[in-house]
Amino acid sequence: MKSASTTGPPAALFDYDGTMIHGDSLRLLLEFTVRRFPRGAGALAALAAAAVPYLLGRCSRAELKVLALGALRHVPREERRRFFREFHDTTLRPRLRPEAARRLEWHRGQSHLLVIVSASVDLYLTEVARGLRIDHLICSRAVLDPAPALLGPNCRGEEKVRRVEAAAFARTLPWEDCWAYGDSLADSPILERCGHPVAVNPSRSLRRKAAASGWTVARW
Repeated sequence: MKSASTTGPPAALFDYDGTMIHGDSLRLLLEFTVRRFPRGAGALAALAAAAVPYLLGRCSRAELKVLALGALRHVPREERRRFFREFHDTTLRPRLRPEAARRLEWHRGQSHLLVIVSASVDLYLTEVARGLRIDHLICSRAVLDPAPALLGPNCRGEEKVRRVEAAAFARTLPWEDCWAYGDSLADSPILERCGHPVAVNPSRSLRRKAAASGWTVARW
């Protein structure tokens, strides 16, 4: 008897910041938070103080992210769910690139799995995934209590590939038929992993990488 195929549907893996939306979602979150809870501005001062250590390699991106999340300590716990929903509805959703929305619908029509793979945090990306009817969300995980912290590594660069490959749905992915979309050189590992890599509005370094690798370059 012929065994059933273990190959599942291809996936379309989307970076979020700069690829699906205009701008950086964490910066937008800081601005949104400080407008509603001005005491959160202390996180801006902490980030400014960390700028030089970061440039000198003494402070990581993950540490900067935790400092930024410090602004959220001023959002009452009982208001957080509504707060993140409002942030998505008023700030993130209007920034969705029209072509990103069209690509999502095209992939959905092809019965591809829709996946966001982002270094941004789940605190608000869960609202994004729900609003866009995303099948799987892979991102940095954060907690706010008892103090802001990341749960595990920052989901960036090679960590994106590790996290996707560790997911249950990835066990049957036909990688050569999968699509990946990203805008920065840090997205190169996930782009390289898929058979259809697309550099979206690429940074200069990613544009050079895409040209050398023969990847598709898209302007959204």
